[in-house]
Amino acid sequence: MKNIFYLMIGAALLLASCQKIDNWDEPGSRLYGNVIDTYTGANLLMDNNDWQIRIIDRNWEKMNNSVSQYQSLAVMKDGVYNNSKLFPSTYDMLPYDGPFWPVDTVKGVVLEKETRQDFKVTPYLQVKDLTATLVGTGLTLTCTVKAPLLMNGTVALPNLYEVKPFLSLTTFCGASNYINIAEYNNLRKQINKTWAAEVGTADSKVYTMGPLPVKSGYTYYVRVGANVNALSRRYNYSPIVKVVVP
Repeated sequence: MKNIFYLMIGAALLLASCQKIDNWDEPGSRLYGNVIDTYTGANLLMDNNDWQIRIIDRNWEKMNNSVSQYQSLAVMKDGVYNNSKLFPSTYDMLPYDGPFWPVDTVKGVVLEKETRQDFKVTPYLQVKDLTATLVGTGLTLTCTVKAPLLMNGTVALPNLYEVKPFLSLTTFCGASNYINIAEYNNLRKQINKTWAAEVGTADSKVYTMGPLPVKSGYTYYVRVGANVNALSRRYNYSPIVKVVVP
């Protein structure tokens, strides 16, 4: 019996000696800001968590003599990001894989307790002047797709890929939340052509889609997205229009 007791004491001591104490404070610093559309000066219209801001902790690299893996900060549909569970450090930051021309990494962002860092991005496209015309239970959408940077002749826009209607029964409307049925998907404009081949020398073109079947007594939230054939083909969006079907 005494031998069993000593074995138990020894095992407990061995276990205690093997445990490592985590002396890091819980992350509680806040990094936040806006993603601003350079054309409008307002926050970029987008879908919820459609793309992310990559951040790399440079202090971690120095302390551990290793290359840090990036973290991703979610951006909300109103163009705002906000993360309050980060370690104080110095970060490099990059809006990545969004529907905009590539931007430079912002280096050396110092985060102590709270830091705001805004970004300005230039969308590939603008989706403007959305109108939703309801006739009975048929909904027709008309919008203008514009590529402003083409007019200065210094950039080559990737192929215009498609123009697509998005309908939702909630205010969250876009590629991550829409009514995914053939009756709507089949009415999208699949293009995958150069801007010149699709539009010509103008900087914009009007697209009409519909009629899309809707149901009496329902409220729909509707927008149109257009994208180019680059990276993950994220959409530039129109504002959301509310449609009440009697």
